[in-house]
Amino acid sequence: MRSQSNTSSIFKNMAVLASGTGIAKLVGLLSIPIITRIYTPEHMGVLAVFTALVALIVPIGTLRYSVALPLPRNDRLAVNLAVLCIALLVGMSFFSALILWLLADPVLQMLNMQALLPYWWLLIIAIVGAGFYEILTQWATREKAFKPLAKTKVWQSTIGAIVKISLGLAGLKPLGLLIGQVVTQAGGILSLSLGFYQNFWANLPHVSRDRMIFLFKRYADFPKFRLPSQFLLVFSSQTPLLFSAWLFGAETTGQLGLALMALALPIALFGQTTGQAYYAEIAKVGKKNPEKIYKITRNVTKKLLFLSLPPFLILLIFGPILFEITFGAQWRQAGVFASILAIYLLAQFVSSPLVNILSVFGRQWIFLRINIVRSIGILFVFCLARFWDFSPVITLGIYAFALSVHYFFTAVTVINIVRRECVIKCNI
Repeated sequence: MRSQSNTSSIFKNMAVLASGTGIAKLVGLLSIPIITRIYTPEHMGVLAVFTALVALIVPIGTLRYSVALPLPRNDRLAVNLAVLCIALLVGMSFFSALILWLLADPVLQMLNMQALLPYWWLLIIAIVGAGFYEILTQWATREKAFKPLAKTKVWQSTIGAIVKISLGLAGLKPLGLLIGQVVTQAGGILSLSLGFYQNFWANLPHVSRDRMIFLFKRYADFPKFRLPSQFLLVFSSQTPLLFSAWLFGAETTGQLGLALMALALPIALFGQTTGQAYYAEIAKVGKKNPEKIYKITRNVTKKLLFLSLPPFLILLIFGPILFEITFGAQWRQAGVFASILAIYLLAQFVSSPLVNILSVFGRQWIFLRINIVRSIGILFVFCLARFWDFSPVITLGIYAFALSVHYFFTAVTVINIVRRECVIKCNI
């Protein structure tokens, strides 16, 4: 009965996050038909590469110590960890600015994205903003403050869409898309900061160098294993856009970027929101109670499988028609891409939240191994496409199938870890 209560709590929190994320994504989705009639596929290609580069660099900002924020048992230690994350983010941001200043030109030319060169400085602003928002998001997860978090997602999407449309109509292309994307990723920092200000300020006197060093060592597995894991995870998820820019050019990349943007709605609505709520619950339960975590995981997995079927089937069957009607005839190819990529949605919905188990049980090295295998597999797919000169459709079809297999084995691996922990405890 208790596991059912925990599961209910997870899905209640998930419903709060899903409502905010759903409204936010709905606002974003409703704005896309306007945006796609203001900007060209080439402009969208620039946005896609910009978003991919930010996503690759942001995890380095805090060395993934931010992910550990829900784990300390008291707020004094948690505030020390938050200050450590902020210090790391500031230092890494300066380092990233230097690297981009030196290497932006050759990297963007290699990706056929010379149009992004005048705006490379926006990458730094996006990295800093997204990094701070990630820290605040993990603190909100710790506090189970899902309502304020949901509100920020709505405002991020709404203001971001307004910025993209208004600047586009003013003729700032593709700059309007990039500024709007920065707002979408980093908006909400002020409201979340004000919400946690009192608790943070009350514990600030307890921040000390010794405590920060202790936490730096205590959660050393996060930079050692979770950071490269997260980098590989993001790299593999952004690989289609980066390789598309390299192999097929800006227009095809723009079509693919729109497809991935549409896929982000069900992924964020169910996968990410469940992951946050699920992580908050199992972190509270703790690794000393694997039986309860296993029961919660089993119930969550069943419900996720049921929830993921409708978006999977809709995109798989009606993708091209929906995109043509919604976004205009020039975006039908994006619908074809979305229909192909929907193949892996079902497996991703179910497996993605479960990897949080690895953080609770201190198995970061397994997460790293999973992502190494995934990255090697994806690189193999796109190198194969390059060698055999595959079309975008064939390339994405092989990619989607490979991801489906990966997510299935990831889910099996993680669930088996919990089962083994249950057996070990029973034998003790």
